[in-house]
Amino acid sequence: MRTLHIFLLLVLILGIAGAPPTAQRNRRQIDLTVSADHNDKDDETELALEAIAGLWSSADSRTKIDGSARVVHRASGGMQTGAEQDWRLGVRVVFS
Repeated sequence: MRTLHIFLLLVLILGIAGAPPTAQRNRRQIDLTVSADHNDKDDETELALEAIAGLWSSADSRTKIDGSARVVHRASGGMQTGAEQDWRLGVRVVFS
C-alpha cells in the first residue's frame, strides 16, 4: 500500500511540474520503470520505481528538458532487520 502512495505521489509531482502555465494542453509521455532484485547471499530485496518525463521542448525540438524521480526501497532479513528508503530527483537538459 505504501508503494502505491509513493507511485501516486511521483505521478502527481511530475504532472504538476510539467503542466503548462496557459490553458493549452500538451501531450506528455511518462516512462515508468519498476524493478525488483533479490540477493540470496545477503537475504536482501530491493524494489525500485522510476519515472522519466519530458518537461519542456523548444519549438524546433533541438533543446529539451527531462525530469526524473526514483524511489528505492531496500529490505533486509536475517540478522539485520528494518528497511531503508532512497529518494532521487534529477533534471537533464539536452542540446542538439
